[in-house]
Amino acid sequence: MAPPAPPDGLERLHAYRSRPERLVLGLMSGMSMDGLDLALVRLRGRAPGLEVTLMASETRPYDDALRVRLRAATSGAVGEAARLSFDLAERWAADVLSFLAAAGVAREEVDALASHGQTLFHLPRAENGGRAVTLQVGDGDVLAERTGILTVSDFRPRDIAAGGEGAPLIPYADWCLWARPNEVSASVNLGSIANVTVITEDPAQVLASDVGPANALIDGFAREIPGAHGGIDRDGALSALGQVHEGLLAALSDHARAFLDAAPPKSAGFQHFGPEVAARFARAFAQVAPHDRVRTAVELTARALADGLTRFVRPRFPRLALARFSGGGTRNPTLMRALAARLAPLAIHVEALEPALSDAKEALGFALLADATLRGLSANLPSATGARRGVPLGKISVP
Repeated sequence: MAPPAPPDGLERLHAYRSRPERLVLGLMSGMSMDGLDLALVRLRGRAPGLEVTLMASETRPYDDALRVRLRAATSGAVGEAARLSFDLAERWAADVLSFLAAAGVAREEVDALASHGQTLFHLPRAENGGRAVTLQVGDGDVLAERTGILTVSDFRPRDIAAGGEGAPLIPYADWCLWARPNEVSASVNLGSIANVTVITEDPAQVLASDVGPANALIDGFAREIPGAHGGIDRDGALSALGQVHEGLLAALSDHARAFLDAAPPKSAGFQHFGPEVAARFARAFAQVAPHDRVRTAVELTARALADGLTRFVRPRFPRLALARFSGGGTRNPTLMRALAARLAPLAIHVEALEPALSDAKEALGFALLADATLRGLSANLPSATGARRGVPLGKISVP
């Protein structure tokens, strides 16, 4: 007797929507291009009141050859971007299966897979005649086929189609995690770019935006320093040896002025604070000690965040008193000290999330976005992205 045919795509989607509890695996590969973050999340109910439990998380580092290939692709040819889209998906699918095996979870237990993809290009609306453009690679169909898991991927284009920036998208997750009655708080992620979400009980009032550089510029300067640090200001060790160079700080501020002065919502890309920017300023300021360049990038990050909160956030949210920090930058003590010093006059308390949640938050966030999409819910917040309306995000691939 032949085995029963697997359920078709519509049946799988209907089954997902009927589950009160879902197990979703989120994937995130950021602008730093140093590895794949995986976060296995158990979800109960729906927002508001969605219960979120981080079951397991891990970062799978890329080897040096893949890092070089990814960074070159940001200014490379179309053919290489196409090859990377499939090659990365094959690599990520293998990472997914290995991660689940290590966690003791059968892939049949996982209800959905969420993949942000790898950003190769992102151009804000203001720099493209009023419409943002974006490109993420890492094909969702390959992920679904190799893993056998219902997959949601490529989240940003739908928000852009609705008139938004395509970023930031994590504010929906911030709202799910941190919204409290009668409370205003901020969630600040220090990834490659620093972004802030101001969270209120009403999602329509949430404000979110990229605000300036973070690890992209700091580590861009770190790569100019020989040594075994891997091109990262690991534990703030490189920046701790340097001093702020006022001339370089002024030049970097002038470079970023149009972005820093723009009101939210806004989004940043490699052209603002990426490795090529760091390399260009390292050449222009070759007389400045390499460790001073790294420390200056730390200072620019702290000042840009404090300036953005002072100019664009505090007037609208005078009760803001708590900022929860996540992302790789929280492991940089030099950066966290600089941020605490800059935010203290604003009476904003700096609180770093516990390491497991901090490292996994963006991957976890895309798991929440995929869950919303599969349940037919919008998950972009127009107040954050500038879209005309809320829309479900991502493309669904059925294995």
